[in-house]
Amino acid sequence: MRKILFFLCVLSLVSWQALYAQDQKTVPASPGSDAEYTTLVREYTLNADGSMDYRYIKEQKLLTYRAFHNLYGETFISFNPGFQKLTINTCFTIMADGKKVEAPANSFNEVLPAFSANAPAFNALREMVITHTGLERGAVIHLDYTLHTAQGNTPAMMGNELLAENEPVKDLMVRVRIPQNGKLFYKLLSGALEPRKSAENNYQVFTWHLQNIEAVSQEEFQRGSGEAYPHLLFSTSGNRNMVYEYLTNQPAFGMKISDSMKAVIMALKKESPDLLSLALKIQEKVIKDIRLWPVPMRYSGYRLHTAEEAWNSMGATLPEKAILMSALIEAAGIEADPVAIIREPFFEEKLGTLADIEDFAVRIDLKDAGPQYLSVVSANQQDLRKLLSDKVFVALGQGEKAEYEHSGSAKLSIAMNGTFIISSDPKLTGEMSLETGSATNPFLGLIRDKNKMKSFAGGDISKSDLKEIKVSESSPETSFQTYTVMDEKPFRKDSSWSYFTIPYCNAGIESWGMKTLSAKRNQEVEIPCSGEENYEYTLALPSGCVLFTPAAKIEINNKAGRYFFEVKQDGSKLSISRKIRLASRVVNLENYNDFKALMDSWNNPRLREVILVK
Repeated sequence: MRKILFFLCVLSLVSWQALYAQDQKTVPASPGSDAEYTTLVREYTLNADGSMDYRYIKEQKLLTYRAFHNLYGETFISFNPGFQKLTINTCFTIMADGKKVEAPANSFNEVLPAFSANAPAFNALREMVITHTGLERGAVIHLDYTLHTAQGNTPAMMGNELLAENEPVKDLMVRVRIPQNGKLFYKLLSGALEPRKSAENNYQVFTWHLQNIEAVSQEEFQRGSGEAYPHLLFSTSGNRNMVYEYLTNQPAFGMKISDSMKAVIMALKKESPDLLSLALKIQEKVIKDIRLWPVPMRYSGYRLHTAEEAWNSMGATLPEKAILMSALIEAAGIEADPVAIIREPFFEEKLGTLADIEDFAVRIDLKDAGPQYLSVVSANQQDLRKLLSDKVFVALGQGEKAEYEHSGSAKLSIAMNGTFIISSDPKLTGEMSLETGSATNPFLGLIRDKNKMKSFAGGDISKSDLKEIKVSESSPETSFQTYTVMDEKPFRKDSSWSYFTIPYCNAGIESWGMKTLSAKRNQEVEIPCSGEENYEYTLALPSGCVLFTPAAKIEINNKAGRYFFEVKQDGSKLSISRKIRLASRVVNLENYNDFKALMDSWNNPRLREVILVK
């Protein structure tokens, strides 16, 4: 009986494998892809009356079970019924055998978009959830819909299109139609082609047509916002200031606040007479007390609530939080402006658009500290200009021309030094200093908490081991502190061996989470900062304690930077030196192997610790 059951199981397995192999042949898949777009069309039309139509057409072939179980079984379309109308032109599936399955009426269901949950002011928004039917491997989803936007709900027809998808695209087309007497301004990035221009009835037509586009790579540490892929930004306005005035002319930018709000600010002012400390207290209050509603501006017709409305509702979008924080800081007697943040490669001064804005902040201006840029979602430890690379900060004010400031590239600067004595207990005592600069300088964080830099200590000397602060100096450029150190248990014991993890600053490269790098790379690497970290330590060892780790000196100099490691013992004196310098924030493919060599050495666990033995 057991032999018969075993024979039947084997026969069943072989039959299943044969069917699976045959099924595989019916679906010629792109290697590593779950699906592919055979056709993808995005069409923008500016009508003569000022209204706009956005049409989306896709034909998407499903190649794996994961494609319809987890990824593409549904399509989500968010819109505002107050001024937009959604029309589903066609929606059906062609199954692998050629059978056509029309989407039934119950495939279309309106829900509240996830980004407007817990946001009463945006509960009128809707998201159409389309559940596709007849899905299987080899099936092709066909979807065609139009979203009509009434006039007066945007300062111009604007677009920010990534010309690539998470799956390969055989045929991609972006078409922009504007009246004959209109103008179209655009910017192309990373290999996007110039458009084909034509005429259609009373319209000018601009068509970007790309074929055989590879899928967006899923590699980590790529350039943000799809910057490395073909990109198109366009607008029917060439006047950036005029587009910004659509926002700043609204009552929200009057930044008026109520008497009760002023009373709260006056109470904070009594607690913190120092103006920079006061601004940071207000920032903390807005971050903690006002919920963030992550609703993109286009869904509200680029209309903003006033500071008082945001305060009373205890919730706001990113620009509304910036307006509220600015209004409260100005009420405290500090000059403040809401600021839009744009990625440098997307910015074009002659392109009037709001579609390139990715974040908002607040700029304050103080006599002693100078301009400081504050986040509206987190208590940033340093001026955002030093933290964020390659950004354009656009200060906006009612009745004022927009002011632009370019951040440049963020820099890394850390120097950590220590002199320690190890007793026979063993206990570690001594002195350690930490100097940080540029992006790693917690200038604002130290104003909030003078012990902030202590939390940067990692390895076998942590915050709790740093006792008295002997010296403390801080400026917008650099901060320096010296501590007395006492560690009751400095080593990890294993039999007769003692392991000592070399102290490091966890606010630098350690905070990036870049632990392993692949042997090959398809896209450039973008890291938060270029710059350097330097660590120098001297340990006086107790009698009979010697270095088990082989004395070593490793030095790597290449196009990506420099790595240096040295450990040596001279009598009872142990010296440790560990350094890295990264030459560029964006590592091109030509220098990737050099960069990997530096980072592999930096992350090597055997080069992050020393082993002692009696």
